Amino acid sequence: MESRLFRCTECNELINMTEHDFSAEYHCDKEKDCFIELVKNDREPFIKKHKRHKVEELKVNRSSYISDRPYYEPLKTSYFEATNGREDFVIKRWRDKVESPLRYEIVEGSIEVTNKSVIHGEDIRKQIQAEINPLISQDKITRLIQVVERVISQLDPKSLLKDSLELDHPLVLYCKLKNNAIKSIVELSKDIFKGEEFKKIRDFIYDNSDYAGVMAPLVKRQFTIKPSPQIGKRFKKEVVIPTEISQGDILTL
Repeated sequence: MESRLFRCTECNELINMTEHDFSAEYHCDKEKDCFIELVKNDREPFIKKHKRHKVEELKVNRSSYISDRPYYEPLKTSYFEATNGREDFVIKRWRDKVESPLRYEIVEGSIEVTNKSVIHGEDIRKQIQAEINPLISQDKITRLIQVVERVISQLDPKSLLKDSLELDHPLVLYCKLKNNAIKSIVELSKDIFKGEEFKKIRDFIYDNSDYAGVMAPLVKRQFTIKPSPQIGKRFKKEVVIPTEISQGDILTL
């Protein structure tokens, strides 16, 4: 089953229910030299505490996930948005220890993300020096890097995001240059390179403009939690307001 997020409307506390809530844990018994199976129920504390309270399910906006740590980092703090159809919430998710369960908390405000496109000029320089013979002068390479920076700076980061890849870090997106940007760089390069040298640079630009290429920009993101909650706007067209869920329903989910 997919994880499902529930909120106690009276206490404003959360639980994220997954198929692993009843998974067994195994502990080593050193005296008996064996492993002991312990049956767990991660839902029980929430159910007991909110037994007579009203509970509702929240729909998670999975594309809103953000963190300043890589995905593989187990102790990171992350944030995402969820809604009950009437209100939007920012959810904080974290754990204190590697072996501890994830914890969830509603924080006031909204997630604000800014994007900035960057290139790695020194990587371009090193790659040109490694691929092209005879060697091109440092001055010409510097001028080419400046051309790339100028063209990239004129691109809207949002347009780059439409065709980007997110790998191991939510704040770093790998992009590729589209044909119009590539053509602009090639055209401006004619003022720097001539003859066979220009042909080699032109081929270099085209060959290195995909996601893994040194010509392709990165989009680096920053985020803040702004203290300005947005109520009932972002998802109201696509979400059916969930009915309130009884404790009996929670036990069987």
